[in-house]
Order: sequence, then C-alpha cells, then structure tokens
Amino acid sequence: MSADSVQDAFRRSCDTDRRQCVLNLGQSCESNIQQNKDLLTVPNADVSAILNSHVEWNIGARARAMSVIDHLPQIMSIGTDTLPAYSEQELREKQLADKTLSRVLYYVERQRRPSRRERAKESMAVIRYLKHWDKLVVRNGILYRVSRDQLSRTKRHQFVVPESLVSVILRGIHDDGGHQGQSRSISLARQRLFWLNMDRNVRDYVRLCHRCTVSKTTDPSGRAPLESISTSRPLELVCIDFWSAEDSTNKSVDVLVVTDHFTRLAQAFVCRDQSAKQVARVLWDKYFCIYGLPERIHSDQGPSFESKLIRELLRVSGVNKSHTTPYHPMGNGSVERFNRTLGNMIRALSPDVKRDWPRRLQTLTFLYNCTTHETTGYAPFYLMFGRVPRLPIDILFRSVLNDSAVTCCDKFVITLVKDLKEALQIAQEHATKEQKRHAELYNRRVKGLDIDIGDQVLLANKTERGKRKVADRWESTVYTVVDRIPDIHTYRIRNPATGQEKVVHRNLLMLVNFLPVTMKNSLSGQVSDASDSCQRSPSDLSLSTVEDETLGGDAEVSKTSCSSVAVDGSEMMRDNALSTCDNVGIDCENDSMSVRESDNRIRTISWVSELPESCIQDE
Repeated sequence: MSADSVQDAFRRSCDTDRRQCVLNLGQSCESNIQQNKDLLTVPNADVSAILNSHVEWNIGARARAMSVIDHLPQIMSIGTDTLPAYSEQELREKQLADKTLSRVLYYVERQRRPSRRERAKESMAVIRYLKHWDKLVVRNGILYRVSRDQLSRTKRHQFVVPESLVSVILRGIHDDGGHQGQSRSISLARQRLFWLNMDRNVRDYVRLCHRCTVSKTTDPSGRAPLESISTSRPLELVCIDFWSAEDSTNKSVDVLVVTDHFTRLAQAFVCRDQSAKQVARVLWDKYFCIYGLPERIHSDQGPSFESKLIRELLRVSGVNKSHTTPYHPMGNGSVERFNRTLGNMIRALSPDVKRDWPRRLQTLTFLYNCTTHETTGYAPFYLMFGRVPRLPIDILFRSVLNDSAVTCCDKFVITLVKDLKEALQIAQEHATKEQKRHAELYNRRVKGLDIDIGDQVLLANKTERGKRKVADRWESTVYTVVDRIPDIHTYRIRNPATGQEKVVHRNLLMLVNFLPVTMKNSLSGQVSDASDSCQRSPSDLSLSTVEDETLGGDAEVSKTSCSSVAVDGSEMMRDNALSTCDNVGIDCENDSMSVRESDNRIRTISWVSELPESCIQDE
C-alpha cells in the first residue's frame, strides 16, 4: 500500500475521533475504521510509522522555534535600530515632549494666536515657529506645516520634526539616500519635513559627512564655450555609455548606463562584457521593452556602440543614432555626469556594503531618480511616471506622510495627464533656464582663442592608458585645420604627411602657429636632443623680437637665441634670425612668408601667454 493511501486513510479516520486515536492508537484506529466501512483497511504499524514521523518533526520544529526565540531580542533590536516605524501616537508624544513644539501645539490646537504678553514669555524658537502661523495645522493631534511646491504649486503637509528626531532624519535623508549632495538632500527634506534651520542643518551634515569627504572630487574646467542640447519630451534623446569599476575580487565590472536626456531618468545594468551583442540584448530586454523606443540614441564612438549589430538593431527599430567626437566626454554630458554621481554614491557606501556594490546598483539609481534634478526642477521618476515614489524615509513616517487620496481610475487618469502636461512644460522651461545659467558660468572659464582654417595645431595625446600617464601630453604630429563647425566647436584636421583627416573637439587642440615654419615642416619626424623640460613660464616662452618695430624698415638681426616649445615636450633653440620674421615687413634671408603667415605670427605672439598651465608652468 502506498504512503499516500495510508495518510489519506489516517486523516479520514482521525476526523471521526482524533482524541481517542491519540490515547489508544491501535484500538481507536480499528474501531474508527470499522465504523467507516467505506474506508480502506490500514495496518496499525503503518499508521504508527506515519504518526512517529510527525512526532519527530514536531520535536525538531519545537527545538528550532526555541532557538529563534533565544535570539528574538537581538533580531528585534536590529530591526528597530535600522528602520524604526513610529506610530502617530509616538510622534505626537515626541512633539509634546519637545519644549518648543509643545508650546506651538498649545496655541495651534486652540486656534488662538498668543497675545503680546504671552509672546514675551515664550522662547525665541517658539516665536520663530509662530511666524508660520498661517501654515501650521494639526491633523490627528500631530503638528504639520502646509507648503506649496514652487513649480507645480501643489499643496503638501510637512511633518514638524522635534529636536529629538533631527539626527534620525539627517541619517535617513543623506546616509540612507545615497550620500547625495547638499541641494538634493535639502530637496528630499523639504518634500516631507520641516524644522527650524533645516537647510543649514542639512548642509552642515552633508559638508561634515566623512564618507562624502573621502570619496568625492571636483569638476574640471574646460576651454571651449559650452553648448547645450535641448529636448522637449521624454525619450526624445537617450544617452548611453559604459562605466567600469572593480568589485571585491578586483575584477572589473562593466555597467551600461542609460539616461533619458529630458527627464534625466537613469538606469544602470551590469553586463558580462562590453560587446555589441551584450549591449543590444540589454537595450532591447531591459530598456526598449519597458520604457519604449526612443527617437534617438547618443553615445561615444566606442566599438560596441558603433558596431554593425547596433546599427541594424536601431535601424529596424526606427531609432536614429548620433555620437560624440573622439575623446570628448563632454559631448555626452548627461550620462557622464551621472557616471560621476554613481561613482560618488558607491564610494560613499560603508566598506562592508561597498564590497557588494554591483547588487546595490538598482537601489542607488532608484534613489537618484527619486531626487529632484537641478536642471528640470523635478525628480526624474516623476517626469517619467507621473507620481512620487515611496522611499525608506516614507516608511519611517508612514503614519503621517500619506497625503494621497483614493480615487477612481478615470479621475486618476485625468489628473495624471493634467499634472504631467504641466510638469513637462515647467521642466522644459526650467531646463532651458538652467542650461543658460550653467553655460554663462562655464563660459567665464573659457580659455584660448578661436582656431581658423589653415592654422597649425597639436592634438592631445589620449592613446596612453593606465593610472599614471607618463607620455607626452600632445602628439608629435603637427596638423593643419581644414574645416570647422563653429556652433559645436568641432574641427577637421589633416596630417600633412599622410593626408589622414580627423574630426576633434576644440578642447583637444593646441594652436602652434607661434612655432617657426621650418620647425613645423620637420617636427613630424624630429625629436629634440635638448634635455630641458617644456614646462616654462610665460615670460620664458615669449618670442624675441626687435624692440624698435618700424614696419618696412630695416631691423638689425641679433645673434642671440630664443626658446620655443617643441612638439615632443623639449625646449628647442633657434637662431634669432628666424624670430625677426615675426615682424611684418622685415626681410628674412632663410624664409619667405606670405602676408597671412605674418598675420598669424603677430596674433600668436600674444597667444603664447594663454598656453595651458601644464605646458608653461615650472616644475
């Protein structure tokens, strides 16, 4: 007889008289089976074996339960310390226990402004709270401050935080919020909470955060004016890039970062490698099939993004493709900026959590998307989905931070469309304003002069890889500018020796018209024998000229020598007879210059002082 039939017969017999079956297993089971003639005849030994197995399991379960009960206080304390959930009664008691808020509650609950005599007896903190009298309300015995969103003008209730909970709030806003910056942390606090000096407390907490201090860096400055990309709707432009870092085993982990340019919604996906096949699979499965097909994808010129497979995938999907110029990450600024933010958030994790950072990517990107973006004025999550997500800080105060009302589907859709339409319009206006402001601030640091067609330039050396780059900062080849696109500060340069052309950004070029013509013609295959470094002060790099400059007159050629910068980073000496060619109208025996070349030399003499500090500064 099978075990299933034995158990079935046992259950049916025990339904008749379970108590008697337990007291006297053999006799009771036989009597019960006889009373139910439709049941199968089961030997007592089989029933006893089944019962014994259940008894043994119960004994083991009881032992396991006792073991859990012994550790229950530790489990409860861990859960309470990590994410305590306060009830409305507890929050009201904490407000009443606060010396300042208890007095404010006294007046607000009675809906009576204090008289001048009463105000004179109160502390300065109470008086400061009472200045918000028109915005203070009491709901379910808890004090709130009513405010309106600066952009959407929607009403929200801010929980007035007692002093005893400020430290808990700061940890929840900043530490548990991904160690984001001051503005983002303040934005998270303003959406939910209020207390005196809140902004200053958050700024000080972020400024003094140890994890942020040891992990974050500053922005580099650029030389070319900033040109912003404008978008007007979600998924109009999606930017992609690879970001890599080492895990706990020192193995490089490749992360495909995808950001929507308009909403600034960012996603990060761990990939096995940077192959085109992996990129295509992740884009289709994890982005296109969830958010929809974008109108255009923008990336750098990495081989995985420019492959035939990616071009074919985008072609059949009806998605356009664009790319940046080589070695110019600013051309993909939105995703590059998120890459730096993501790196800062990972570095700010505690050491024990940081070891497993690939598993934290989705949590970190979710927290980033829930925070107001300074460019749009809205959280990326809200612009994409039309609602505010719940965060751990909302669970902490779940009894007081739930303002959403239950509504029907039709009303919800109408409200959602209206709110999103208004939010997208405000976000576009805010983004345009912020981009203009950032461009003005950035362009104040613009260095260098415009480069014209025909100018001689050096190309920055970006081929050397590694942590410490010891190669020359510039390639040895002197290129000629053959075309320019002034709107995006991009130039087409040509190698005179090979005729090969490249399209590069202005920030990767250095104007070298100040070099002698004979030197420029031979620099491609020449290496200086001088041992001095090229890093000189601007005064040392000035080209010697005749002090009495009289156009068309004869100038005495001095036999002293002056220095100029060679392409390979060394200092080369040339006879001052060549330097007299820097003056228009002076006859040169060894070099015949056109009027244009003379103009270029006069223009670049003053430009020498604008050389990058890395090439003119004394070590």
